[in-house]
Amino acid sequence: MNYTVINEKILREVYSRRDSWSHKGDYGKLLVVGGSREYTGSPALVALSALRSGCDFVKILAPLRSAEACANFSPEIIAIPYERDYLDPNAMMEIDRLSQWAKAVEIGNGIGRDRQQSEHVKAVQRSIKKKLVIDADGLKVLDKSLLNFDTLLTPNSYEFEVLFDAKLSKDIDERVKIVKEKAKEFGTIILLKGHVDIISDGEEVFINKTNSPYMTKAGTGDTLAGIASSLIAQGNSIVDSACAAAFINGYTGRVVAKAKKEALSPVDIINNMYIALSKFRY
Repeated sequence: MNYTVINEKILREVYSRRDSWSHKGDYGKLLVVGGSREYTGSPALVALSALRSGCDFVKILAPLRSAEACANFSPEIIAIPYERDYLDPNAMMEIDRLSQWAKAVEIGNGIGRDRQQSEHVKAVQRSIKKKLVIDADGLKVLDKSLLNFDTLLTPNSYEFEVLFDAKLSKDIDERVKIVKEKAKEFGTIILLKGHVDIISDGEEVFINKTNSPYMTKAGTGDTLAGIASSLIAQGNSIVDSACAAAFINGYTGRVVAKAKKEALSPVDIINNMYIALSKFRY
């Protein structure tokens, strides 16, 4: 199979030197929709990853307990509470209002997977006319018939197999083939996370080899979704954003893992993302 291996040059595609008179809001406004009573922290990891990768503004809409946890996570986070334990279709009025402000919307992290969450994600797919990143629980409850090329899906292997009812091999050529096929079949863009990340829009395929086997911790997928969403909100194409996010997340994780090994956490990726950006972005 034909594919392109992502390298540091992708960062020079998605980042450019900023004008001295740049001001707040010029470089992205992102809405993160996620969280639940049980899974409170996932939206915060997405939001902080987006901020560290250059997005100027990130707002989180989350159920009350999750919003409070996110707000306490960092003073940078703007968390808007939805006064219930879980997101449901009744949240659409607030999401619609906030999406008018945002350049991109990221949804799915920690929302849960029952009927209410399924209807909620489908309502967002139908109604929000912004570039959309769907991750985590959102991948398990979305409507495949509503997918389009303004949507990025970021599944791990298990999520991909559930979503597309397709078994994945560890052979790279086989994985490339099936990701490309599914992206083309459903008219969307896929970033399959793994030891080697695979990105495809159904026509081209890109692979990222920067990851570390120590990046198995819960939350490293949240950081990847946050970086991709940030770059999309900053005005880059979805494919370029996905490729750059995979490189940044993996490279940062690999550098940190050299020192921390099993002690690596997603917060380490957030706090050390500057290593990849300062080394490669110009």
